[in-house]
Amino acid sequence: MRTPEAILATTAFALLGAAGCASDEPGLGESDESGFLSEALHDDGGPDDGVESWGDGELRGILTFSFYPADALTGRDNIGIAGAWHTDEARVEEIDDFYSVFALQTAFPLPPEDDDVLEQNDIPAGFDWGDRDEWSEAGTAFKLASGDAEVLACLLHVGNALDLYPVYASTNASTVEECIAQPTDWIPGADYDLVMYGGELFPTQVLLGPVEAPVEFAISEPAFESYNAEIPQGDDLQVEWDGQGGSRDRMIIRVWDDLNRMFTIRAEDDGRYDIPADALALLEPGPITISVARERIERIPFAEGGVKVVTRYERRGYFDLIAAAAM
Repeated sequence: MRTPEAILATTAFALLGAAGCASDEPGLGESDESGFLSEALHDDGGPDDGVESWGDGELRGILTFSFYPADALTGRDNIGIAGAWHTDEARVEEIDDFYSVFALQTAFPLPPEDDDVLEQNDIPAGFDWGDRDEWSEAGTAFKLASGDAEVLACLLHVGNALDLYPVYASTNASTVEECIAQPTDWIPGADYDLVMYGGELFPTQVLLGPVEAPVEFAISEPAFESYNAEIPQGDDLQVEWDGQGGSRDRMIIRVWDDLNRMFTIRAEDDGRYDIPADALALLEPGPITISVARERIERIPFAEGGVKVVTRYERRGYFDLIAAAAM
């Protein structure tokens, strides 16, 4: 689990049949434009995480758009986008980071509902895709666009010959250039237009500005720029960052060891969270990974249902947890 999702290939599942991206379907500015305008630049300070209502239909989508700035392991920026369509709203609400589902076959546990709460939760062993018939295939892609930046999650099929699941993702293995996302496509704090190509499932939707990327931040403590810096297990650990997000953003901190023991924190976005030593005591001494992410969730309705879009700016640090001295 030390390698970031953004540079992983799929593991247990094969990646099959990358489809062509949406060059033959309507684009921005054409007649199916919805006129949906984001309130991201006019935030009223409310506690919600975006549009909470769904459309009249039963279709539910999930789309995750993540940026991973260069860290001490990779040395370069990475970007990830992945999504899918499902028929069960509860199933969609169980997943926030669908890119991890695509890249790692793992659905990280949902964070606590309230700020400054820490929950113990192991990394799941693998993602249970369930019934193939519950996953729907729409058109050729999702697309996010802001100015000159365009990023597409293109139709793929993952699985084996008996069970192929339709997903949408950008992958460096694609033979279609437009289906390979570039780190420059991520613009911190920018509004993105959303295009959902519906194929035979629904009319293509072009929505103006409903998705906003979180603003960036830097970590000052602990030393994310150093690889394998030591962290004493017997002391509280201060996590400090700069840059404050919007009222609808959330800060998620995860810490895990090489045995997949983990705890998850939803921290108030005030620049600091102190991880108690008794939480670190439950981890195995040795290599640990610390992830700090600013996330925003938008639930966007349209006539046939709705899509949950999660945008994420995530920094990772890699440390050596040093066992507390025996008393």
